[in-house]
Amino acid sequence: MQKHHRASRRHLASAVLCVFFTVFGAYALYASEQTQDSPIYLPLVTKQGFLPAPGEPGYCLTAEETKLATLINAYRTSLGLPEVPLSRSLSSVAQWHVRDLEWNHPNSGSDPRGLPCNMHSWSDTGSWTPVCYTSDHLYADGMWFKPREITKGVYSTHGFEIAMGGDGWTATAAASLAAWQSSPPHNNVIIEQGPWVGYQWPAMGVGIYEGYAVVWFGRTIDPAGTLATCQP
Repeated sequence: MQKHHRASRRHLASAVLCVFFTVFGAYALYASEQTQDSPIYLPLVTKQGFLPAPGEPGYCLTAEETKLATLINAYRTSLGLPEVPLSRSLSSVAQWHVRDLEWNHPNSGSDPRGLPCNMHSWSDTGSWTPVCYTSDHLYADGMWFKPREITKGVYSTHGFEIAMGGDGWTATAAASLAAWQSSPPHNNVIIEQGPWVGYQWPAMGVGIYEGYAVVWFGRTIDPAGTLATCQP
């Protein structure tokens, strides 16, 4: 697994926010590969649903991830909005993504035109299609359907992500939500305002790992159901 030296990532010391707004796209291709140091396995998909193995993303939530989901739903209910059900599929995507961001920093590169990849990017070291997500959305189809790709079609529609993080920062539920609330574009996603009016999110996935936190919102109920907090 390729890891970047911290010295090469000092420009990321300040936490940054990222959100995307486009609501259309195309199917991403499915790729399966392994890292150099250790294999990355995607959860088993059966006729009964989506079955991550114990310890794998999508199996359970850390206490901090549970806290983030709780805080988001408390914020929504304080505004008269319904709680968003936790999704196993979207949480699996979120948990894979924060690990990819922390381990491989796909957001530190650039596309052939020299445009920087942002935090919606995915590396080429996992069992997914790599994508450099740029601000002009040129390659956006590579990430809109990450829920479909990673769950092998169990979650069949696209998802929307808000992300925060950076080197030298420890992601927490309270700090992440506070940052998103202070950013109108991110806040609009959470409370369905602006371009998100009427979306009425029926599914939400959360992921926190080291310096990164992400939340995914989906348009459809997750057939794989929900997930609980990890047990000690």
